[in-house]
Amino acid sequence: MAWTNLTAATDSQALEALESWLWEEGALAVTVEDGGNTPIYEPGPGELPLWGKTLVTGLFAGSQSPQQLSQGLEQAGFLLVACQAVQDRCWEREWLHNFKPMRFGRRLWICPSGLAAPADGLVVKLDPGLAFGTGSHETTRLCLEYLDGANLANAAVIDYGCGSGILAVAAALLGASPVYATDIDPQAITATQLNAERNGIALRLGLVGELNLPPAQLVLANILAQPLVDLADHLSSLVQPGGELVLSGIMAHQADWVKSAYGHSLQLMTEAELNGWIRLTYSKP
Repeated sequence: MAWTNLTAATDSQALEALESWLWEEGALAVTVEDGGNTPIYEPGPGELPLWGKTLVTGLFAGSQSPQQLSQGLEQAGFLLVACQAVQDRCWEREWLHNFKPMRFGRRLWICPSGLAAPADGLVVKLDPGLAFGTGSHETTRLCLEYLDGANLANAAVIDYGCGSGILAVAAALLGASPVYATDIDPQAITATQLNAERNGIALRLGLVGELNLPPAQLVLANILAQPLVDLADHLSSLVQPGGELVLSGIMAHQADWVKSAYGHSLQLMTEAELNGWIRLTYSKP
């Protein structure tokens, strides 16, 4: 079956009208992306920023005429950018074209299913799915590299904001036990459970507020700067005396802000940077 991608350019004022037009014309999916290379970073509380120039793409079934869709779009007053035919394929495996085994530190690998696993390392089997976290982003890479160099034998670990569960699974494979994983998103819990089963390990899973989290020797929080600041007292309380807290998801210009929230109860041990993203590692006296 063939499909049609119809893409139009608009500004933030007309975005909602363009999305509505695409849905009304029978779009099966609508995606919105930056049309002017203007990145939006972490917004403030209550803010919902939009790009000044936006590209909006509607996916239509091949039975709908591309010519009629293009003409209708322009008649509605929108700027047509592209109308492309898309051939059907095994979409569930498309990500494999760009997702290859990745190494973190000396021994830790992330490897998608269907690809040969390296024989000289410890392999986390992981496919992109319901929740964020494949190891490709700098924030996750920084945490995985920390785990690769840590002694986790029989250490209690908490992955706070687990996403796909990549950090929790890696910690368990590196010898940590017990390992707790929690998130505010039910899909993250589902994804983490699937990834734990895929790797043959057991985790203690639950939503934030529902999972009982005792103090642990290592607490990992790879989220965003604002929740890290908001959760400073709570995350600090989860670290055992002599334990460590690893914070990631922090942009370089936010580092001092996050540090100011944690310095009163924990001691900063190390700070690592990768492409503008920061990892902070604290210890509890």
